[in-house]
Amino acid sequence: MLNKSTLGVAIAAALSFSVSAEQSIEHITVTTNKFEQSITDVLASVAVIERSDIETSNVRDLPSLLATQVGFQINSNGGFGQNSGISLRGSSSRHTLILVDGVRTGSATLGYKSISNIPLNSIERIEIVKGSRAAVYGSDALAGVINIITRKEQGLTLDATFGTDAYQNYQVAGTTVVNAVTASFNAGFEKTDGFDVLQGVAPDDDGYENKNIGFNIQYADELLGELTAKGQYSEGNAKYDSAFSPVESTIENNEFENYQLAFGWEKSFTNQQHSVDVALSRDGSDNASVDFTGGTVVDVFDTKRSQIDYNALYLVNEEFDINGGLNWYKDDISGTSGDYAENSREVYAGYIGGYYDNEQLLANLAVRYDDDQYFGDETTYTAAVGYHLHENATFRLSQSTGFKAPTFNDLYYPMSGNPDLVPETSVNQELGLSLDFSDVSVDISVFRNDIENLIAWAPNAAGNWQPANINEARHEGVEFSFTNEILGFDNQFNFTYLNAENTQTGAEQAYVSPRTVNWSVAKQWGDFDAGFDMQYRSDRQGKVTELSSYTLWNLTANYQLNQALSFSLRVENLFDKQYNAVDSSMDYATGEVFYYNTADRRFFVGASYQF
Repeated sequence: MLNKSTLGVAIAAALSFSVSAEQSIEHITVTTNKFEQSITDVLASVAVIERSDIETSNVRDLPSLLATQVGFQINSNGGFGQNSGISLRGSSSRHTLILVDGVRTGSATLGYKSISNIPLNSIERIEIVKGSRAAVYGSDALAGVINIITRKEQGLTLDATFGTDAYQNYQVAGTTVVNAVTASFNAGFEKTDGFDVLQGVAPDDDGYENKNIGFNIQYADELLGELTAKGQYSEGNAKYDSAFSPVESTIENNEFENYQLAFGWEKSFTNQQHSVDVALSRDGSDNASVDFTGGTVVDVFDTKRSQIDYNALYLVNEEFDINGGLNWYKDDISGTSGDYAENSREVYAGYIGGYYDNEQLLANLAVRYDDDQYFGDETTYTAAVGYHLHENATFRLSQSTGFKAPTFNDLYYPMSGNPDLVPETSVNQELGLSLDFSDVSVDISVFRNDIENLIAWAPNAAGNWQPANINEARHEGVEFSFTNEILGFDNQFNFTYLNAENTQTGAEQAYVSPRTVNWSVAKQWGDFDAGFDMQYRSDRQGKVTELSSYTLWNLTANYQLNQALSFSLRVENLFDKQYNAVDSSMDYATGEVFYYNTADRRFFVGASYQF
């Protein structure tokens, strides 16, 4: 349980910074509630990762980037391109909604998006909002929402990076403006031989390849408003190892093809704003493995999604705004292997929200109604109040509800689906304090998320195993984030204390460390900058055994040779730490545990040229 005196000391320490800190001059705008707001007015835990953060850190994939954020734990089954589970505040991957330019993405059979295949070169900005957000976004947002905004590079930039395990990455991105039309594009190619990702099976290298391209076209007209067309496409493959295959098997391979295509219109009037977005997306993969007969089988997983959104914002007066909208989407899995009883479903939804801000007192209330073709309706809400203790200090208190619709696999997987499942539901409560000044910022969040009707495998009345709504969980904890600049050194520190357990059995949530720490320090000397970052994860329960704590150190450096040309360096696992992050299985005859292998020390060097 949370210690009240510890929380009091943390809040008091945070408030003490306001005595000497200067007023912040940076104002970050986010679209957490589907319209632009200052981050200081959003009554939720929000984080923003800019393109400059990606480039300065020199990280090579999205899982590594998210792992540095407070409240996140990334559990990877090996190296680049391997399955990487997102645990946000103790929840599983299926409880975090991934959007790309506001478009819902991911597999409707698995119920989540594979973040390993989202190329970093396509990302301009990432907005993260934590807590149940179903009142705005609907299903899947029990733990939070990650909205990935695609690249809009200024000018033209070419990048090349090389590294350990024959790693190579080539990128190009640029923007051109012709009268009222602004056109941006990005493209990339990434490949590595990888390393053997799983113990106990064939000791082969499990490589990864990703080819991707994207565009963003905007047309602005005073009469018509703004018209946009956005698209992002990626394809590739990732070799992997499976504990269910013969130990000598090397055929396991996952070929993927993903895309998002969206067309939008937006028009602002004196006191109102309207927008319409139409989107198509696909999340597809062909998965080759060995079946029970010893032969090769290719399973096809294919989700195609159509989506239409209408959103409106009405400015009642200087203190009160109303926003609302209608949402429709359809999931189609007809291209997936297997004889599913149903292969498509439609969801209709509408929401409305009120936002009050008199420059000192803030209040939000949003309600959404979802009508699912199969399980029926679900009504969710978010209620929050805030108070500006100072123009740079905001106190917040919120309660929100969320739900997760059963996936097609849960409901209709051949021979094991359970069509009687109901949605998983949550109630999330949060108390927070944020301080934002020119040279220091602090954020403290105390949260609790109670989840009911969790879906887990269990025997039915006939003794056959199938998914059932049998579990309940509580995830509660404290998050503390601190950034400041001292003597030219930029410090970023965050700490999470987390208790995530099954409230029926008392069992700990697998792969959730009770304590996590991330810290980075960097300094710039003229055209050269360098920094270290550290990640600590405490002991945690795995699938079959207890996993020990570990600490990793990384080094990064950048040198701007001239106005156009720069060089970069990143060393991951600087001290070549040998550790186990995810376990796979156990030989119960011998007691030997098999783990997914983690990367040894890795080097990456790159060059960037900007025209």
